[in-house]
Amino acid sequence: MKVAVKREYFGCFIALLVVLSGCFRVSGGGEYKGPPIRPQALTNYYASSGSYGNYSANLVEQKKRFNRYHIVVSTPAGPVSIEYFKNHQESDNLVFVFPVLGGKNIIENHLASYFADRGIDSAVVLRNNEFKDPSRFDSLEQIFRKNVLSDRFAIDFFEQEFHKKHFGSFGISRGAINVAMTAGIDPRLKYNIMALGGTDIPDLFRDSNQKRIKKYVASVMAEKKISEDKFYKVLRAEIKTAPENTAQYIDARNALLILAVFDKTVPFEYGLRLRKQMGYPDTIFLVADHYTGLLYTQTASIIPPRLGPGYFPFPYIEQEAMSFYRRKFKLGSNWRLLPYKIIQTPVNLAAEAFFSVGDGLLRMVGEGSYQRKVRAPGFWEKAPLYEQ
Repeated sequence: MKVAVKREYFGCFIALLVVLSGCFRVSGGGEYKGPPIRPQALTNYYASSGSYGNYSANLVEQKKRFNRYHIVVSTPAGPVSIEYFKNHQESDNLVFVFPVLGGKNIIENHLASYFADRGIDSAVVLRNNEFKDPSRFDSLEQIFRKNVLSDRFAIDFFEQEFHKKHFGSFGISRGAINVAMTAGIDPRLKYNIMALGGTDIPDLFRDSNQKRIKKYVASVMAEKKISEDKFYKVLRAEIKTAPENTAQYIDARNALLILAVFDKTVPFEYGLRLRKQMGYPDTIFLVADHYTGLLYTQTASIIPPRLGPGYFPFPYIEQEAMSFYRRKFKLGSNWRLLPYKIIQTPVNLAAEAFFSVGDGLLRMVGEGSYQRKVRAPGFWEKAPLYEQ
């Protein structure tokens, strides 16, 4: 009885700390030795048929520490539009911030501005919304592949025109899925942060509570006159450009995941699956769902109408990202997080013990038998090549 009471108090104490800290962190797998070698067939599948051509660059905004340019690059995959946030100090480094779903890119522009204002050049590769068009369902693989090619041409462009040598990426939600694809395909994207993302796209579509996804599925079923089972069967057969086929090739030692434990839009389970596929990178768990997770940034406010502050009195996700990039780009330490890390320490130690390098929570949500997906050697050889 005495032991049970102590355990109960201990559990309450940890729960209280989690609530007060708002999140906890679990370090990467100690036995991880690096990603598998990318198959040559994968490289061939995403190879471009030529180099980029002419480009235009227009100054659209001037800030104290950086300028913002709108760039359009002509490529064999079509025009690639980029918002480039360039710090006034020259640098070899660049972080790509991948968009959520297109539109006004409020979150992406906030993050890109934040990084550039603090000395790290950033760029947003703009997307159109064609993948959300139910009439383009039969072309989803071509659309996703084209997005990856656009990203690769953007990397080519910044290497050649701005002499960038070191690349990172940041993506939230759909942007995180984009990171898990492009960074898995192109090794030049070396330092990668994925927030509120997931893997196993067909199952994620099925289990997401997002109304737009459910409406999309219903529209495709009506237009194609197919059942729901047929929809997911076709999706599984056709989609090759997806995290479940690419994320394993990202080096988990140079990656950071940020997941929301109450996420049902990109269900938390699928974030855990992504973590396992990648080999257990360092992971931050937010006590939030998909949308309240934005309160850990200063893109959303709990005191409208002014943007910021969010849940924290400081931009937590932005500061974690800056800490990650400064460390990876060898720019020094980010001491602003130190007080908060001290507060987090008891929670993190308890989480480390619980996770046992990654499996504890998977067992808790019923995914204990889930295996890290490593595609058979012949998978990419069987993938069809599309005309660009």
